[in-house]
Amino acid sequence: MSLLRLQDMVRSFAVVLCALPAGAAVAESDPAPKASSDIIYLRGAFGVRTRFDLGPYAQALRQITRSFRERYPNIHPVSGRGLNLATGSTVRNWDIGPMMRIAGDVAPDTLYVNFRRSGNYIHKKLLYPLDRYIEELAGVTVPDGSAMSSSDYVAVLREGDHFTRVAQSIPDPCWPVIHRLCPYRAECPYREQWGLAPLEKHRHVWAFPVAPLAIAMRYNKALFSEYGIEQRPPRDWPELMRWAKILTDPTKGRFGLAIPVQALGWYYTIFLYSAGGQALHHDGEENWHCVLDSDEAVDAAYFFARLRLEKIERDGHVYRGVIGASFDGRSSGPIEYGMNFMHIQYLALAAGTYQNYGFGPVPAGPTGVVRSRFNAQMMGIFSGLAHDERRRDATWKYITFWDGPEARRIHVEKYVEAGLGRYVRPLLLRQFNEDGRYDSILRRIPPEIDAAYAVFEDGVPQPYGRNCELFYNELNKPLGAIWRSEIVRDAIDRDEPDVGKAEIRRILSRATDRINLKMLGKLPEPVLARRNRTAWVVIVVVVITFVLVLRRVFRYFTPPQQMARGLWQFGRYGRAYILMAPAILSIALWMYWPLMKGTVIAFQDYSVLGESEWVGADNFAEVLYDSEFWHSLKVSLYYGLLFVVFGFAAPIALAFLLHEIPRGRILLRTIYYLPAVLAGVVVIFLWKSFYGPEGLLNQVINAGIWVANLLPGVDMPLVFENWLENERMVLFFSLLPTVWAGAGPGCLIYLAALKTIPEELYEAADVDGAGIRDKVFGVALPSIRALIVINFIGAVIGAIRGSGGFMLAMTGGGPYSESGGATEVVGLKLFYTTFGYLNFGVGAAMAWVLGAMLIGFTVLQLKRLSRMEFRTATTGD
Repeated sequence: MSLLRLQDMVRSFAVVLCALPAGAAVAESDPAPKASSDIIYLRGAFGVRTRFDLGPYAQALRQITRSFRERYPNIHPVSGRGLNLATGSTVRNWDIGPMMRIAGDVAPDTLYVNFRRSGNYIHKKLLYPLDRYIEELAGVTVPDGSAMSSSDYVAVLREGDHFTRVAQSIPDPCWPVIHRLCPYRAECPYREQWGLAPLEKHRHVWAFPVAPLAIAMRYNKALFSEYGIEQRPPRDWPELMRWAKILTDPTKGRFGLAIPVQALGWYYTIFLYSAGGQALHHDGEENWHCVLDSDEAVDAAYFFARLRLEKIERDGHVYRGVIGASFDGRSSGPIEYGMNFMHIQYLALAAGTYQNYGFGPVPAGPTGVVRSRFNAQMMGIFSGLAHDERRRDATWKYITFWDGPEARRIHVEKYVEAGLGRYVRPLLLRQFNEDGRYDSILRRIPPEIDAAYAVFEDGVPQPYGRNCELFYNELNKPLGAIWRSEIVRDAIDRDEPDVGKAEIRRILSRATDRINLKMLGKLPEPVLARRNRTAWVVIVVVVITFVLVLRRVFRYFTPPQQMARGLWQFGRYGRAYILMAPAILSIALWMYWPLMKGTVIAFQDYSVLGESEWVGADNFAEVLYDSEFWHSLKVSLYYGLLFVVFGFAAPIALAFLLHEIPRGRILLRTIYYLPAVLAGVVVIFLWKSFYGPEGLLNQVINAGIWVANLLPGVDMPLVFENWLENERMVLFFSLLPTVWAGAGPGCLIYLAALKTIPEELYEAADVDGAGIRDKVFGVALPSIRALIVINFIGAVIGAIRGSGGFMLAMTGGGPYSESGGATEVVGLKLFYTTFGYLNFGVGAAMAWVLGAMLIGFTVLQLKRLSRMEFRTATTGD
């Protein structure tokens, strides 16, 4: 057998040797496969589809990706999506997602940039300058373009042979946005990399536009036809209000206009610009200031309030407002909207998706002029690629290809093939109208489509200064206050616009001051100095407090008799120290090292790219004088109080009920424990569906109203409340899911404790004639009091510290008013500040201030633990 096996091995080896020349010949004739090291994977490439969508827009993007890979087979753009908040806030998702990816060290190679973000992206040094790439694209050599002004730099680029390619992608209004001052000043590493001398004040091109954006109106043709309204968008505000009232019928789930409550600021500026006003104004450099207290801003806000608050009579019932205040502004389920606003860049996309919709320009304001907000989708190269020329060049190739001539041609062809050519931008149709193939389409473009695209000529640029990405979030607060103002509501009811506008002006004036101070940082030097002195005093107090607390904790856990024998006693407890060493090292690594690192960050303007600067007590001063931080702390304390009343007491009450019932204990315990089996995300979405306008809660309420209306003289309207947008009730309703899901698991520890109470105590109570109430308060509660006290302190700390994650998924912190978010607890505020906007220094300062406030609860808990003696329990059965 061994000989046969040896012969088989020899034959196999001979076959392999004979096959080697043939294999070599094949290898020579066929090209070698490209090694994986030669392929560049572009992380988070903007525009790459993450799912298989239907329609010409998705088909065009897939074809563009395929064409790019065919032209550059060694470059593979890979899509990447960050965190999407379950709040319906598209604006906040777009703002926070890329920042969180950068914070998590998975930054995309191509950064999506728009006007609002550009200022902060430049200030935080997240973008690589594109000067040399654009000069090469234009076909011109500029020795030192960064030393030129924007106008001079563009003038030099115009001399290039291929400047037409640059002009197709960069409209004139975009140049002030993308050609900006360098935050590095004289220490610019890019000028040094390019062999240029240091220069204190110079400019770079930081982003490349790939799609201009403006606002258009979309209207529901079917609803317009049903109510006898002309098939066109309203021409002005009065016509908009009149048509919206006709279309609004809440009993049928129909509303005249859709405005998402999470993006009030975004929609309000549409009316502001139509009124001829501005939100922020700048002096031509980098100095911006808020002008929300202008007459135009007040007029726009008053009309915006009328859309929400003006009374409407329908079938004998009185309703308020023509706005279907949806989360996302889309028609879904039983809710229908007559009109909506949308980005005109996606007009053809919307036409293909919503065949029953028409499109046109936004209504004109009081001046009769149609003005729209101008913006642009732009791409930038992540500055982390500064020393990776190969990946950086690949990223630039993708950026220029994504909106290059071939990509535009693909877009036009896909829409024309789908029969939607008349919705394509006429400029693109003319650009690719070879041999007159699109002449018939150009002749059939509706007038309202031409008018909608005309807003590109005189659009108002979206604010693009530093911190302008926060502008819409800040604007949500005064607008929410205006919607909830009884003075404004009564003024609209009595048709007294002067009274309503006076109140609106007061609200907007406060918002103007707050935005100028908080967002734009316009504080006088004496005020800054005073705040810094206060911050240093608080820091010293916090440090002294921590030192004294640590000393007290050591005293609690070190009895006097042990102090006499020595503090550590290594000789006596050496083995115990060795056994504890891994746990101590783990805690030191994952708890105390980040704590010390966070202490350092609290005194820095920390950058994830390593360019951190020491700022002293500035971060603490910002936290201490931030009204929103104190508002979020107040919300957290209120939430903690609600949690103690309902969430902490519910498991105790449930444990007593399950302990005392004579039959069915196992079945009932199983039923109450079942919610713990559900995933947290399932619980959240389940309860969010309960709170919607058509949710279970409103159905139960409306069932009671229907029964009550059967009584003579009773005629109550049905309720279509979105309870997660009810500022007074949202915190309580947000708490209920945690109570429902946590009562069953939480009662187990109390059930176990109740089992350890000796049965003799209950028998003695029976002899004394005690009832159920006497047994509970006289026997059971005193027996488990120590457990309740320990859990109580932990529950308070946990409710204040740990509620942020749940609120993030449930409400995102909203609804918002002037003071802040109704559910923006301090943990969520810290999360947004630190990871959403990369303000790590301010976030670390917030954490220290919060820790100093909670240290008292911790000391109280440790003090009680030091006095307790733990023993093995025995059941009373």
